[in-house]
Amino acid sequence: AAQRIHHHTSNLRTASLPSSALRQQAEEATKATTPPKRHASIISENTAVENDTNKPMPEPLLPPKRVLIVRHGQAQHNPRAEAAREAGCAFDEFLRLMELDDAHDAELTDLGENQAQTARERYALSDVELVVSSPLSRALRTADLVHPPSESSESAKKRRIAIEHFREINGKLLNAQRRPRSDLVQKFPHWCFQAIPDLDESWTEELESREDCSERGYRGLLWVLQQPEQNVLLVGHGGILNYTLNGHANVVLLDGRRQSKTDSESEEARCVTKRFGNCELREFVITGWDSAGYNNGLSNGANQLEPVITLEEVTLSQDLSL
Repeated sequence: AAQRIHHHTSNLRTASLPSSALRQQAEEATKATTPPKRHASIISENTAVENDTNKPMPEPLLPPKRVLIVRHGQAQHNPRAEAAREAGCAFDEFLRLMELDDAHDAELTDLGENQAQTARERYALSDVELVVSSPLSRALRTADLVHPPSESSESAKKRRIAIEHFREINGKLLNAQRRPRSDLVQKFPHWCFQAIPDLDESWTEELESREDCSERGYRGLLWVLQQPEQNVLLVGHGGILNYTLNGHANVVLLDGRRQSKTDSESEEARCVTKRFGNCELREFVITGWDSAGYNNGLSNGANQLEPVITLEEVTLSQDLSL
């Protein structure tokens, strides 16, 4: 894993500030910070492009931090739809099967609970300083099983925050509709829900577009980068993670796992663009860059007025400590 990088950044009220404002707020934090030097591959549309490690890089706009991203465990609407997806079904068939098994704010299945408990036993997440989750129950429950709260105090509550940015593709399906905030507070009293409105007014009978969904996820990543904590656990959903990491022009995936591989490892590495499986956990070093100075692997459709976010996947260590 990357070395721990200490910095101090002020909490920002919004993740939609222009690059100039972000640069000003992060200036002190980036003075002594250099980007991680890794021999990485840039992944775009499942194609790896070698990164020129000798090419000078600008200082990051938002300094790097370690983020562990996990998809929720299997939920009520997942079994048939996920099996069909693995078999290569079309998206319309995938959606149809989810509709057949649909449930309002779908809960984890018994298998989903077991998946999260297994993940907790497999990985030691003692260094996690901030837990961020979708406000849907299956994601919150997964977070609590993978990394249980140490106590129900106010200080612990501040470290577990639910935000709307990472909820599943919104609309159409009842499993994408969240409970009122008041219900969530009762069900998950150790979480902070101050960042979400009481009622779920964003859910409609129409499915959210890929563009809107990926933009929402991008804003969520900016929000994470603006927080002071260095070690973050983020719990989300298969759709929003796929659209954000693979479908936003200002998000670049890097593969830094090869430097941790040994000669004895012959198994072909999973492509970093592959969709997350239920309760799959991946480790990233994420960094925010001024788009005007970053063009390595950036698509032509990138918004030059917004920061570029790189997510470099690194090999998970058993203790996950920096």
